[in-house]
Amino acid sequence: MGRTAGRGPEDTKRLILDAAKGVVVEQGARATLDDVAVAAGLTRGAVIYHYSSKNALWQALAHDVTDQFHRDVQSRLEGGDRPGRLARSFIRASLEGDNIDAVGERLFLLSALAVVPGVAELVAEDGARWRAEMAEDGLPVGARTVIVNAVDGAGLMTGWGLKPEREELVALRAELEKLTAGEPFPSPAHLSA
Repeated sequence: MGRTAGRGPEDTKRLILDAAKGVVVEQGARATLDDVAVAAGLTRGAVIYHYSSKNALWQALAHDVTDQFHRDVQSRLEGGDRPGRLARSFIRASLEGDNIDAVGERLFLLSALAVVPGVAELVAEDGARWRAEMAEDGLPVGARTVIVNAVDGAGLMTGWGLKPEREELVALRAELEKLTAGEPFPSPAHLSA
């Protein structure tokens, strides 16, 4: 297959990453470059031209899905400097509409790719980035820990085909948003004793 007129290298990379995402969600990390090429409507050589190996493609895919989610959260930030802005945006990006499906897909994909050298480190770096950014958001550590873990838990359930009911997701969002409302939180000092 020759190059499609009008499609540049970045468009082709996007096409490959999107195809790879679907293939990995369906088959896991055992999927091949041939599988990705077929899904993208390209030759194996075209895939290799842009990603030198399967590991390079899987690493690029893991990086892409973590960055896409980060961009989605950033695009939903409200104005001002009220504490909890990032947490509220994180909640919206994860629980509005059917966004939990994308959270489940992202977490499932990253879990499937965790066996690939470099991916676990990338995921750890992404987690550290979220932890640092959330720490700057002005919420107590307990509130932000509950928010991130509750969203990830609902996402994992969804990724495994156990998607919470709509009313459960609406209730979860409401409860998590309460944690961002700036209400005073009791000191956790008594818990460490």
